Amino acid sequence: MKNKIINFSLFQRLLLTSQYAVIVLLVMLVFSCAGKIYMKEDYTFYNSNFRLDQSASLRTDGVYVLQSIWTAENGGILKQPKDHRFYKFYATGQCNLSLDSSFEIKTEKDYADAVSKDFLMQKNTLFQGYYKLSADRIAIESRVVPRHQFEYKYGYVKKDSLIIVKAGNSKKGTFDDSNFPEYYKEYYVFKPLALPNENQPQW
Repeated sequence: MKNKIINFSLFQRLLLTSQYAVIVLLVMLVFSCAGKIYMKEDYTFYNSNFRLDQSASLRTDGVYVLQSIWTAENGGILKQPKDHRFYKFYATGQCNLSLDSSFEIKTEKDYADAVSKDFLMQKNTLFQGYYKLSADRIAIESRVVPRHQFEYKYGYVKKDSLIIVKAGNSKKGTFDDSNFPEYYKEYYVFKPLALPNENQPQW
């Protein structure tokens, strides 16, 4: 009888231990799958002292709206975008790419309301990013949420237009010529907005 009690107690301990082990494994799995919350200091492009040069072609008093996409396929094809995207840049170095897949944003007020969300209090950076300029070239650093890594977009800033030519996670946002190919172009057209004096956005 004593052996049976001892064996039963041993079984209970093993069962309890295995339950704890399962809980620990589940907790570890959840934390490993959860995305890291990136702070602004995690971005290599972040510069607390950045101020956009007033002579730069990049404009911050409105948004850059995607108008068309050109690819070198079959000798060159100009395509209409399947979704509505627009960039907002800030003089303090931040930028935000908004996606309006339902095409609900149409009027100037709609755009202004979307931009105003950038000023809601946030303690961390989620989908926003930072940019750097070198002459007429621009590099944008943002975070790819599902892959937990940074992405860099490269392009050109022309008069009232933005042309994105490449996106990827290599070369870490350098201005190498290889980051500015000629086989792909996203054309964004500037849309001025009657925005009030802007503060620094919350990221």
